[in-house]
Amino acid sequence: MLIHLWFSLLFSSSTLGNDLPVHYLRLLAPPLQLLSAAVWQVVQQGLVDHYGMLEEFVTMVTELVPELMSYSQRAQLILGLRARLVLEMCRGEHPVDMQTIQPHLDRIKAPVSTAKDHHLTINQVEESEVNFVELVHSLLEDPSERKYFFQEIFPVYFGSKYDAALEMLVWEFISRLKELLPAPEFTQLAALLGDAPSFLDDCLQSFFPPEDMKAVLEHHRNLGYFEEK
Repeated sequence: MLIHLWFSLLFSSSTLGNDLPVHYLRLLAPPLQLLSAAVWQVVQQGLVDHYGMLEEFVTMVTELVPELMSYSQRAQLILGLRARLVLEMCRGEHPVDMQTIQPHLDRIKAPVSTAKDHHLTINQVEESEVNFVELVHSLLEDPSERKYFFQEIFPVYFGSKYDAALEMLVWEFISRLKELLPAPEFTQLAALLGDAPSFLDDCLQSFFPPEDMKAVLEHHRNLGYFEEK
């Protein structure tokens, strides 16, 4: 569900060249690779409206596999994404009200720690969490302070350097996730399907839309990818 939602949000009107709709990537790329590409595009394009969804995904993965990243990296990425979204909601002459923003503030919390994590780092993260929530309250309550913050403070601390840091963390997350979940070899997949005849039937019916496959084959043939044997 997550990959289909992001995919439709990001690429619904795009093409792969020569007018081949980009949704045909579902036939060409493994789902995890496609999801990783969508995640990367979210941060590269600065699609802040999707940062909440991305934060939830990163939180879910790193709670299940905390060793995927260091505690500091997890905290910076998870809190960084959610904080950027919250600040975006506070911008402008008519920011959202506290009732709307409270569910997002509730997610501004330190990641789950393990016995190996340094307590000093955990304390620093928790302190940053408290300070940020207080900042948001003051921004929503005081229009003059909000104006000053977004004119003078925001560009310095939440500008291009902040975005670049998020990109680096997301790249690390994607790279580690790829290492954790490598794509199976063809022979492995074939063996697995051989042991699951009901799923084999589902694959043949669900993952082989004839019209889509026809369009992809014709597209690649027109590009000269096929040589006569």
